[in-house]
Amino acid sequence: MKYKKVVTLLSNQIGRLRSKCVMKIDSAALTDTGLVRTNNEDSYLNLPEYQLWAVADGMGGCEGGEIASAIAISQLKNAIVAGEDLVTAIEQCHQAVEQAVTDGIGMKGMGSTIVALNIKDKQYQIAWVGDSRCYLWRSKLKCLSKDHSYVQLMLDQGLITEAEIESHPYKHAITQALGGIGSPVKVDSVTGILKQADIFLLCSDGLSGEVLADDIEQTLCSHDKTLEEKAKQLIDKALLSGGEDNIALILVEIGTEMLK
Repeated sequence: MKYKKVVTLLSNQIGRLRSKCVMKIDSAALTDTGLVRTNNEDSYLNLPEYQLWAVADGMGGCEGGEIASAIAISQLKNAIVAGEDLVTAIEQCHQAVEQAVTDGIGMKGMGSTIVALNIKDKQYQIAWVGDSRCYLWRSKLKCLSKDHSYVQLMLDQGLITEAEIESHPYKHAITQALGGIGSPVKVDSVTGILKQADIFLLCSDGLSGEVLADDIEQTLCSHDKTLEEKAKQLIDKALLSGGEDNIALILVEIGTEMLK
């Protein structure tokens, strides 16, 4: 009988300790104009208090791309804070960019890609439009998003191989974007369960188009660098590869901590 009481007491204590164990989420965000462009059309949102992170890559030059990506990021924040789900929030970003053009803000045809991460109740959701990407490092690197691009469509149809993408003349052409030509967008999304030590990478194609997946993985798997150092190293790798485009990235790392 005493043995059963001891077991019960220990179980209760373990249960209380587990209930005090909460996720600790760290993030680091960086952007760089690159070595060729004179202006930066990339924007990002690092909003850990709402467990929301996003990268947007604008199109249309300094009178368009910068404005479109900034509008997209601002609208995403407002929508999530107001309680919208991630997909609906991104649809509203599309409408906001289009409305800006109607109101005479920016320029006709301006647009932006977007990729966003939202965490709720130990689950993650990724949603995107365009070719900005989300990778997950969990023992190995995996791309969670799928580009809305012409080369991806051709790859899916078996018209080209993975090896042909890098040299394809339309490798930067996307099939949909926020704003742009006034067509509706289809927001794609994926969900999953978080695990301790997960690292998410959100980035524009200024990184994914310049740095090989193996090199990204090599940086993320390093145990002797802080998250900020890893972000800086990824930027440096993109610059060393030519830095032909603007670069924006966010790293989000999942851990645990005990409440005091």
